[in-house]
Amino acid sequence: MIRILLMVLLASPVFAAPKIDSLSVKADAKSPEVEVSVAVTRSGGSCDVRVDFGDGEGRTVDFGVATIRTLKHTYRKGGNFKVAAKGIGRTPCEGVREAAVSVAGPAAKKAAEKKKAAKKKSAAGKKDEKS
Repeated sequence: MIRILLMVLLASPVFAAPKIDSLSVKADAKSPEVEVSVAVTRSGGSCDVRVDFGDGEGRTVDFGVATIRTLKHTYRKGGNFKVAAKGIGRTPCEGVREAAVSVAGPAAKKAAEKKKAAKKKSAAGKKDEKS
């Protein structure tokens, strides 16, 4: 009887490992930087997730008591990448989530900065003409 009770308690959601609930990736069209958010469903203790950015780089995240962690990553070149989050380590979260992301390269960022500077210069020139 005690053995059955222990099995029921250990199998209950309270003792189940947290699960990776979602993965979202937000890219800036003019920048090689992305914001990655990973959310876990809390049903127990802490868990660890490995986020691979699809460009050979990644980061391990300890969720502790948090349910959402947000990371920023800058890609060295533009392109299409697959970001993946999966449980890892001594206390892995359950599940795997993937998301595709299209990233502007550093050249696009420089071009956007150059365009912004030209607009400022143009606006300053017009202001001087009015004076």
